[in-house]
Amino acid sequence: MIDWFGYRSGDRSPAAEAAADLEYCPFIDDRCTKIPRDGRPSGVCSLKQTTRDAVVCCPNRLYGDDYKILRDVAQIAFGPGHELVAGSSAQRRANATGGPIVGVFGKRWGGELRLPQRGGSGSYYVDWILALVTPSGLDRFVAIEVQTIDTTGNYNPSVDALRAGRQIVESDAGFNWENVSKRILPQVIYKGNVLQMEPKCLGGLFFITPKPVFDRIMNRLIGVGQQLPPYPLQPGAVTFLSYDPDWLNTPLGSPAPLVQTGRLTTSVVQIAQAFIGVSNLPPGGSYETAINAALR
Repeated sequence: MIDWFGYRSGDRSPAAEAAADLEYCPFIDDRCTKIPRDGRPSGVCSLKQTTRDAVVCCPNRLYGDDYKILRDVAQIAFGPGHELVAGSSAQRRANATGGPIVGVFGKRWGGELRLPQRGGSGSYYVDWILALVTPSGLDRFVAIEVQTIDTTGNYNPSVDALRAGRQIVESDAGFNWENVSKRILPQVIYKGNVLQMEPKCLGGLFFITPKPVFDRIMNRLIGVGQQLPPYPLQPGAVTFLSYDPDWLNTPLGSPAPLVQTGRLTTSVVQIAQAFIGVSNLPPGGSYETAINAALR
């Protein structure tokens, strides 16, 4: 485990100990929301498997530095210098200042906005909407989806050891990389298509992940070490932004700040074609090889 209640797992500073005692998340300024079946916040922000890089596994970890990711997206989509306010107060603020103002809709800001239902059933949300609001009303908007990675196995032994004097103990926890294909990419494609039909969604969808998740998405779509073709920001665009905490260059006693580690704007059409395409198949005979190996 790399981050625990916002601080490095081996951090014994007063700030780190206080966060653990209070079960406090410094990234949302509230109690940790990562609550397993026992009902007690686990505090797990990031995990590292022995042979792989550390990966952020809690979306709230990506809200560090006072929601840096929202400010970054607002600058890319609307230009620099815009004030961000809760969506419900954006029109009043624009009227008072002469605008434009960026209204934020999302948890702890202006509430999530529901996307239209698919086939009359189910509920679809994007995590965030950033709306550029002037005294005349809505000018344009972009949507943001924040995805980390689900875990597999059991990290309770590591959490229990941290609670018992901040001891570092390994567990069998891992990452559910299959969700990239089963859940994450279908959501990107569906939501990207819905937003493409919105006349004022001029910058499309922003999709924010840790770098290892971004790399896995590209590997699934087009192959190891490759990326989809770049596009300019436009309706129907999907902009991938990756962020990772700067663990190596941050002293103990402070949560590691976020660093933008990747950026790519492509199109939802390119993503959908790559997702259903046949250009990134395993070699022929792979099933036969696996069966023969299991028979030995």
